[in-house]
Amino acid sequence: MLANIEMLKYIGNGVKIFDLVKIINPELIEIGEGTQIDDFTFINGGKGIKIGKFNHIASFVSIIGGGELVTGDYVGIATGSRIITGTHHYKGGKRICPLIPENEQYTIRGKIVLNKDVFVGANTIIHPNIIIGEGAIIGSGSLVLKNIEPWTINVGSPTNIVGIRPKIIEKNR
Repeated sequence: MLANIEMLKYIGNGVKIFDLVKIINPELIEIGEGTQIDDFTFINGGKGIKIGKFNHIASFVSIIGGGELVTGDYVGIATGSRIITGTHHYKGGKRICPLIPENEQYTIRGKIVLNKDVFVGANTIIHPNIIIGEGAIIGSGSLVLKNIEPWTINVGSPTNIVGIRPKIIEKNR
C-alpha cells in the first residue's frame, strides 16, 4: 500500500490503493468505502477531493489542477482519463506557464462534480467547473467542456448527447 495513505483526511473501510499511486496533498482527500485506485494514477488534492463509495479509478488517470473534485457513489473513471480541476488562461494578456510569478498568470481553479453512477470512458478529458449529472456516461476519448445532463450518453470532442441511458433500478436488499 502507498506510504502516505495514513495522511488522508478520511479513508473508508475496504479501500484499496495500489502501491504505485502518487498522491499529493493527501490531507485534503477523502475516500469512501470500497473504492479502488489502480497503479500509475496521479492525484493532487488541490483545494479538496471527496471520492464517494465504491468508485473505481483506473490506471493512468490524472486528477490535477489545484481545484476541487467531488464524486458520488458508484463512479467509474477509466484508464488514461484526465480530470483537470484547474488550468491557465491567456485572459488579459497573461502568460501560460506555472513557473512564473503568480501575478503574471491567469489561473482558473474550479470544481468538478461527477454525480452518482457516472462512468467516464478511457482517455476522456474533463475541464474545470463541470458538473456531470447522475448516471451519465462519457464515451472514450471525449472532451468535456460543458455540464452533462443526467442519464445521457455523451461522446465526442467536444461532447454531444448521442443517447439516453436507462435509470438504475435500486433493489431492496
